[in-house]
Parts: sequence; structure tokens; C-alpha cells
Amino acid sequence: MELQSLIYLFVGISFTIYFGIAMWTKSTSTKDFYIVKKANNKTISNGLSIAVDFISAATFISFAGIFLYSYSLTNYIIVGIISGFFILIFIIAPKIREKNELSIPSFFDIKYSSLEIKKLSAFIILAISFLYLCAQIKATGIIFSRIFQIEFTLALLFASILTFFYATIFGKKEFSYSYILQYIIILFSFATPIIFLTISLTNSFIPQLAIFSSIQNTENLIVEIQNSFNISLKESSFLTTTFLTISLALGVATLPHILTKFFHTSSVENSKKSAIWATVFIALIYSFLISLPALSYINFSKNISNVEYKSFINDEFINDENEQIYGKWLKTWQDTNLVKYSDENSDNLVTLNELKIDPDTIFLLNSEVNNMPNWVIALVISGALAATLSTITGLLLLIKATLVNEFLPNNKKISKLKLNSILAILIVFATLFQINNSYTILQIVLLAFTISAATLFPTIILTIFKNIDKKSIFFALLISFLFVVIYTIVYNFKIEQSNYFLYLIPESIGIVGAFLNFFIAIIASKFIFSKNKKSKEIR
Repeated sequence: MELQSLIYLFVGISFTIYFGIAMWTKSTSTKDFYIVKKANNKTISNGLSIAVDFISAATFISFAGIFLYSYSLTNYIIVGIISGFFILIFIIAPKIREKNELSIPSFFDIKYSSLEIKKLSAFIILAISFLYLCAQIKATGIIFSRIFQIEFTLALLFASILTFFYATIFGKKEFSYSYILQYIIILFSFATPIIFLTISLTNSFIPQLAIFSSIQNTENLIVEIQNSFNISLKESSFLTTTFLTISLALGVATLPHILTKFFHTSSVENSKKSAIWATVFIALIYSFLISLPALSYINFSKNISNVEYKSFINDEFINDENEQIYGKWLKTWQDTNLVKYSDENSDNLVTLNELKIDPDTIFLLNSEVNNMPNWVIALVISGALAATLSTITGLLLLIKATLVNEFLPNNKKISKLKLNSILAILIVFATLFQINNSYTILQIVLLAFTISAATLFPTIILTIFKNIDKKSIFFALLISFLFVVIYTIVYNFKIEQSNYFLYLIPESIGIVGAFLNFFIAIIASKFIFSKNKKSKEIR
């Protein structure tokens, strides 16, 4: 079947499945978003739901584009994420289930008896969720650009409409079978093109072992990765990469839409088991990522090298080895404005350095550049949409519940129209945030991790201590949040890394914010605020 027809077919099936799930779980009133104390989810299904919500556009779409910067960053990110889940298993998940509360703000309220802390933590959760939502909307826009072969800005409009559609219909019920189905779709569509890449570019067929395989025109793939690792260390600093990894770990351990899942378990022990299962399911998908950035680089270098433009985009180019090189994808993606070609030396030959490629398109491009079967290309696009929609639904559910429970608690008769109006405003701002396409999906998600690491992580850990004053906690939470936001705005990803404070990029500043949070809370409680106004202890 012709490629575009297959894309419509696969995407149609994927969307139908997710639309069916949305209608199946549809809420009937805003009361459905008030917390109900019913926590009996099985650990395996809860682990699956965590994995499905975590494998967002950053993993599925944006990760492959790391090679445009330095594919050694793969190591730091994977280590940070897996470490974060271990922190979640042994520290965070058991802690937040101690009092059997069903939201993070409620957990803080039980500990500190402070409406201010409860409201501020809820606002921070909304901020983190908003950033995550921005990333998912951009991803949906990129996917729609390819599906309908339209310009990215117009595709963003369709993405925002789809997001609002999900915001109005998605409800609160959870079903094990839906998560199993979603996970299978995501795993299969993510792993298949990477396996094809491994087979076509190396002498191995196992992506997890591809880094030890031989490749054309070089010794081993692992040599290329080691060289990139050494270059990365020279261009940045050990402090930067270490802080990035730690910030990632702390952020992952306290990601709001993931933590919410642990309030659905029946006990502390089941919270641990859910986290363990989630780690297993996520690690399985992440095991395919080890070689992906390097394989992407080799794929692009091999298939885009001194090819004649007109014959290339018409699938008529024959290389020196008498092989036909297919390049119709270039014209298709040029129409989206996400890939641009500039013939710098006017020789009408396409080289990799003459292409300006949006890093977030690399994974979707890989299958087309490598000339994989049409069904694989269609599968990748539909799988990317599935991963994005699964995260969007989880985020929208958290945003709805937070708005209704924390900011409108005395108005249980609030109309769905009013709630949807608030969501529409958030979605519009999230869409406008992506118009300039200045940030990659991965950058936006890492910022969400950074805020979570600087604010929620230390605040949860501080509940262990008996003598921390609630005013100290409030100001520590507020100042650490403002610190990360201001640092990010000031540097705004535009300044050369040599001008950063201690060479720290905004994505790695989360650990500094966490230390600042701890420092302010402890010092202020000891020397500034009255010791008599202590927070309640969780017994």
C-alpha cells in the first residue's frame, strides 16, 4: 500500500483506540475530579500506567535528536532517569503513602497544616504539568505536520484543538486492559525502527548490543560514542554533567503526574512494587535508546551525502554503488518547515551540513531516511501519536483534579463549562509558547524535571524532620521555585555555556535549587521563625 495511505490507516487505528479509551473513561460531572478515597489498583497494572504516562514525546520523539549536540548525553539522561526511579522506589513512594492521602498538596497539608504551602505546591504542580503539556502539544504538532504534510504552525493549531478535545472528554476511571494495550503499541512502534536501523547499519540485530558492533567506514560504534563522550567532557564541565544527572534523578522521583499514581495503591508495600514494575517496563523501552543517537547519526551521514537535489526528492538518485537512494521525504518535510535545505555552494548537491533539521524530527525521519518499509514508517508515526496522547491524558487529568480540588474546593457545583474554559486558556498559552519553535521537546521536559527537583523533592524529604517550621517550608519552597524560573528566564538557552553560572545550564540547576530549599528551610526554622510553631509530625 502507498505510504500516505498506510499512515492514514495506522494513525486512524491508533486514534480510534485512544478515542475509545477516552469515551470509556469519560466523566459525567466535575464531581468525578474530586478525590475519592479508593485505592485498590493492582501493582502490575499501576506500574504499566506509570510507564505509559512516563514514556512521553521526550522519549519517543526527541531523544534521537541528541546526536545533533552530543550523543554522550544519552548516558547522563538514562542514568538520571533510572536513578530517579530507584529514589522513587525506596524513598518517595513509601513516604507519600504513609498517611493514605490522595494528592501531593493534601500530603503537605497533613504534615504542615498550612493552606499557603498547600496552595503553593498545587501551583507548582500546575506549572510543571503546563511545561510537560507544552512539550506534548509540540510533539503532536510535529506528528500532524507529517501526517497531513502541512506547515508546523498550522499543525500546532490542530494539536491544540485535539488537546482541548481530550480535555473535555477524558475522565477519571482507570482500566488495566487499556494500559496494557497502550504499552504494547508504544513498545512495538518504538522498538521496530531501531531494530531495522541496527540490522541495516551494523553487523548485529540486537539494538542493546549495537554499540559493540562493527559499522561501515569505522571500527566500532562504541569508539564513536567514546569519542563523543570525551568531547562532551571537554566542551562542558564535570560539574555540569553531574548536576544534570542528579537534577534529572530528583525530578523524575517527584514528577507530579507520576506521583499521583502511587496514591492509587492500597499500601506502602504496593507503592514500592508499583514503582519496581514501572522501572522494569520503562527500562525495557530505554534499553533500545542506548545506541539510538549514534545510529541516527550514522543513518543520516550514510544516506545524505552529496546527492543531487532534484533527482533525490523524486526518488531517482543512484549512488556510486549503483544503489537507488530515496529522498522524497526531504520535500515532504520541507513543506512542514521543520527541515530546511540551503544550497550553500550552489552545486545542487545535498549534504548533511546543508540541512537545518529540527532535532525533534530525527526519530520520525530515521525510518524514511533509511528507506524502511512503508508499514514501519506508518507504525512509527502512529506510535508517536499514541505516546503523546497517553501523556496528554494523564496530564489533563492531573490539571483538572488540581484545579478542582485545590483552587475550587468550596464549589463542587462548578460547571464543566467553566472548568473547560480554564483548560482552554492553558492550552492556548501552551500552544503560543511553541509558535517560535525555540526549544526542543527534551529541553522543555528537562525544565519540568528541574523545577520538580528544586521544589517538590526537598519539601517531601523535609517532612522527615520534626522541627522544621511551616513558614520556613513555605519560603524555602517559594524561593527555590523563583530561583529556577528566574535563572531559566535570564539565561533562556541563548547564552554561550561559558557565560553560565559555574557553567551550569538551566536544565542542571535543579540540584542547586534543592540545596537552596534545604538551606533556607533549616536555617530559617532555626534562627528566624518561632520554634514554638512547629509543623505536625506524621506518625
